[in-house]
Amino acid sequence: MPSQIEAMNVKITKGLDLKIDGCATNMMLDFALPELFHIRPDDFRWLKPKLLVQPGDRVQIGTPLFADKKDERVVLVSPVEGTVKEIVRGEKRIIEEITIVRDPETALETSVDFDRPTDGESARKLLLQYGLWPCLRQRPFSVIPNPDIRPKSLFIPCFDSNPLAPDFNVLMRGKEEHFRHGLKMLRLVAENAPIHLCMRKDAENELFESVETIQKHYFSGPHPAGNVGTHIHHIDPLDKGEIVWYVYPQEVARIGCFFAEHKLQFGKTAALTGPVVKNTGYFNTVYGADITALFTNNFTQDNVRIISGSILSGRKLESSPSLRFHDRQITVIAEGGQRKILGWLLPGFKKWSLSHTFLAWLTPKRTYAVNTSLHGGRRAFMLTDVYDKVFPFDLMPLQLLKACEIKDIEQMEALGIYEVDSEDFALCELVCPSKKECQKIVEDALLECMIGDQ
Repeated sequence: MPSQIEAMNVKITKGLDLKIDGCATNMMLDFALPELFHIRPDDFRWLKPKLLVQPGDRVQIGTPLFADKKDERVVLVSPVEGTVKEIVRGEKRIIEEITIVRDPETALETSVDFDRPTDGESARKLLLQYGLWPCLRQRPFSVIPNPDIRPKSLFIPCFDSNPLAPDFNVLMRGKEEHFRHGLKMLRLVAENAPIHLCMRKDAENELFESVETIQKHYFSGPHPAGNVGTHIHHIDPLDKGEIVWYVYPQEVARIGCFFAEHKLQFGKTAALTGPVVKNTGYFNTVYGADITALFTNNFTQDNVRIISGSILSGRKLESSPSLRFHDRQITVIAEGGQRKILGWLLPGFKKWSLSHTFLAWLTPKRTYAVNTSLHGGRRAFMLTDVYDKVFPFDLMPLQLLKACEIKDIEQMEALGIYEVDSEDFALCELVCPSKKECQKIVEDALLECMIGDQ
């Protein structure tokens, strides 16, 4: 049996809570599922897709759309019943999107017949067969895990500390029993590796605390207290050659529904947030659904950026917007870039600044209508301690970023590259005086490390 880790109370002192207008209200938005669904292979980091369907093919819920070329057991399946409309390709004929036209009035779940799994191997085969294996990810690298390698532990983050993050109690409403059953099955899948539930201290955690025989940990403090990387670093840190898995509660419930009721479905609840959104709130959707209808007459201006995920580490959506596979919020902010007369000389009562450049710091409870403006130019790394103020790992962020930028793998490993991921550097990117793309630097470096390990 794996060793048990004592329950922990971790207080994060280094970090930053970015206060932004437009948090989700408790209202459920009226959103009717559309006909169009957009399935994107790049929702899964570094996956090289092998196409399994062609335009005109009929698909059911669970029909494989593409497989991972590196391991063809890993498949991504259709979330709805319908017809493949087109395959969108980009440069070098890379598959960018599979568009499906859903049959109207069809069910959003399907019954599947299988024998109850009695061991980890049979449970993993079922998750692979029905396209649920990608619900799991591993650290390091935040990729779909290798089904043949067991993790040393499994993490389930039960809160999100990102700006405008949704309330997990709303996301999990009606999914409580499926969540509990999902935990039991994940223990079988991970072959009794320790499962760590990481919760916000002094928050409403009734669902998560009701689960027995699971290790529970509590985190407090500013963002990134809710990042899975922070949880792993403080509870069960990684050395080279070790892996842990992680999965979020809605995906746990989806797995639980699959094993408990023999039903395959890809529905989820997500939040619509952002300072330019007129009516924020929560909506029920299915993975890949076109969400254009949510935006109709719902913005205060036309020139906006739509982001799947958080404002700090989400991905910009352009044509055919849909919620990415692992995301649980849509954030909409104004596009910046407009020059303002005497911009730096004005007192800036409505401008956020970490360094108190503007007088808005005199009103600490104020929220801000941020936009995409860079507020400066890109330059070489500056010697500064600003990264240390927002980076709660026992690592040296500036030195690690420099090693990542020059792709010095030996130095990166010595500085702890396997303990971090790009999202862990989102705040460093936000406060960076050099305007460096810290997250991209770290992601590119991790790819170099993964290639070097193979």
